[in-house]
Amino acid sequence: MQVTVSEISPVEKKVAVEIPWLYVSQKLDEAYKDLSRGVALKGFRKGKVPRPMLEKMFSRQVEQEVVKQLVQESFITAANQHDIQPVAEPIVDDAHLHKGQPFHYSARVEVRSVVEPKEYDGIELGQRAANVSDEDLDSALERKRQELTEFKPIEGRAELGPNDVVVVDVTGNIGDRKFDKEAMMIDLTEPAREPLPGISKALVGLPIAAQQHEVTFVLPTKEENKDVAAELSGARAVLKISVKESREKQMPALDDEFAKDTGEADTLAELREKLRGKLLEGDEKQAREEVKGDLIKELLKRNAFVVAPALVERQLDNMIQRSRLQLAMRGIDYRSAGLDEQRMRDELRESANDEVRAAFLIDAIAEKEKVEVSEADVEKKLAELAQSRDKSVPRLKAELQKEGRLDSLKHQLREEKTLDLLLSRAKISEKAREVSSSSEK
Repeated sequence: MQVTVSEISPVEKKVAVEIPWLYVSQKLDEAYKDLSRGVALKGFRKGKVPRPMLEKMFSRQVEQEVVKQLVQESFITAANQHDIQPVAEPIVDDAHLHKGQPFHYSARVEVRSVVEPKEYDGIELGQRAANVSDEDLDSALERKRQELTEFKPIEGRAELGPNDVVVVDVTGNIGDRKFDKEAMMIDLTEPAREPLPGISKALVGLPIAAQQHEVTFVLPTKEENKDVAAELSGARAVLKISVKESREKQMPALDDEFAKDTGEADTLAELREKLRGKLLEGDEKQAREEVKGDLIKELLKRNAFVVAPALVERQLDNMIQRSRLQLAMRGIDYRSAGLDEQRMRDELRESANDEVRAAFLIDAIAEKEKVEVSEADVEKKLAELAQSRDKSVPRLKAELQKEGRLDSLKHQLREEKTLDLLLSRAKISEKAREVSSSSEK
């Protein structure tokens, strides 16, 4: 077998292959023998159909199978011999059999980037000081109140109020589109999180025992509320509501009794200080992550190289899938949210390209600096994850192994250790604290 490799670009190669006719004819012989064993023709016993008859009836099918087999086998051999590291399936050109002649084909294949990292030591970076504002603390206390909120049966009134949570069946039309949802839960106290913009206000005052009760309202425009699907922007909703369940939402007052109920403090003042400490610790970690992000941006500026388009497309697929999952967690079907996937891909392409380049660059630095992940590192990370997920370490480890994600965890740890190494060598100064206009007032 003769192989010629030429470079189309730093991340794409052309592989030209020539296979002698003698080897090709042997493969054809094997293919026809296998075919003969399974073919039953009238007047012939199995395995005794003459080769010329098989060629007349099945030559196209057999040659296609042999070509496919020859390409697969020879390309793997060529890639191993010439240290080609494909990142996508090769694109094969001009693969045709001609009796008595060597079999030729060429293939274009995208390959792994070769990265020689440079200028990654002593990078100057700025890190902001951790900070917790009064607004942050108030939000944390509000979340605590939400955790201790009770949902009690509605008594003494026959209509829904602004402090209720309801489960409803909804049918009708929004504009010229049909709308049909069962068991939709709506917290009337939080219009910003309603599953259908404008519906909370329309439900206040509705009979608690409403069945097929008609309500009408106009959805906000896309400019007024970015969560509104483009095709529903400003549309008029005519809906029939059936209340399946309703409860009154009773939130505790912010006082010492509330602090005791959390089990974390005896007074509200003590609870505030404990929460402030936790928030400060979290913001310190966030500030550290921001520095890592700045470090990666600087590394990419100093190390210019290209990556295979197939890898960027794959990363875009992952990013689109993450967006869909985020919408699903908010109860929004991406198909009805008016998302233009091609537009999203175009907008995210640069970020996807940077993420792929960063992964290659950090991996290359890890190789150069001989960064290794020990079993102790893995066990420590598993213990942290197991605690956060309320699972035992053996169970979590078994799940990751079964799902094939243990190697990904090791790769993630190696990346984290590499970035920590680079940060330890960086020149980090404290950023001046940014003061918002609202806090200045």
